[in-house]
Amino acid sequence: MSMPSSATLSLQNQHLFVDLLEGRTLVDTGAPFSASTTGRLTYHGETHPVTAGGYMGFTFPKLSQAIGLEVHGLLGMELLKQSSLLFDVQGQTLTTGAILPAGTTTHRYTVAPMSDLPVFEVTMNQQLARVIFDTGAQFGYIVGERFTRGHDSVGPFHDFSPMFGDLHLPASFNLPFTLAGQTFSERIAVAPAVINADAQAPLSMAGFLQMIGVDGIIGPSWLPKAKLWLNPANRTFALTPNA
Repeated sequence: MSMPSSATLSLQNQHLFVDLLEGRTLVDTGAPFSASTTGRLTYHGETHPVTAGGYMGFTFPKLSQAIGLEVHGLLGMELLKQSSLLFDVQGQTLTTGAILPAGTTTHRYTVAPMSDLPVFEVTMNQQLARVIFDTGAQFGYIVGERFTRGHDSVGPFHDFSPMFGDLHLPASFNLPFTLAGQTFSERIAVAPAVINADAQAPLSMAGFLQMIGVDGIIGPSWLPKAKLWLNPANRTFALTPNA
């Protein structure tokens, strides 16, 4: 078992970041691989070679512009999965090699096909939904209007995805969802069913999510309300609500 280590964690501009030696690094459980401006990331006590300059069609200047902050790295699942994780946004700490307190109830999660991307089962609008837990996402997305039916739009938003390009959504919703018996809320739009001209993926977001058998994506905006333990080794998680 690896020894615990910690780094400063923050939620800025609706994105989750950790401070590494290489600089401000996006924590992205929705990305299979890592990248940085230097081609390395120092994480959990070791320096790892990663893709330099960007990948999947994004560069760090473009990513920084889209987020509104200078970003020096992206921490993806090939590194995140190497140890257990404790996301404590309220306490501003990401602990790797985290030890789950005795007596804490754990829950199983699955992964997206051919990846380590975590998929949680949530209840949304009184319906079960399988959603990718994507800490690199600014907003959530859901396939199909059945999950938003009965909710009023809180207005449009603009988003950027390395896979799906610039996204202009005409309506979004503050949707409550229940995960492991606890209720949170996420700003969510119906996933676009058309392909953008600047998209890297050959499918629309809705088509891609349907192809891999999930109903949507949730981001990290709700994490200040709970501590989240994630153990990729046995695909379990636990939640402890914050006061």
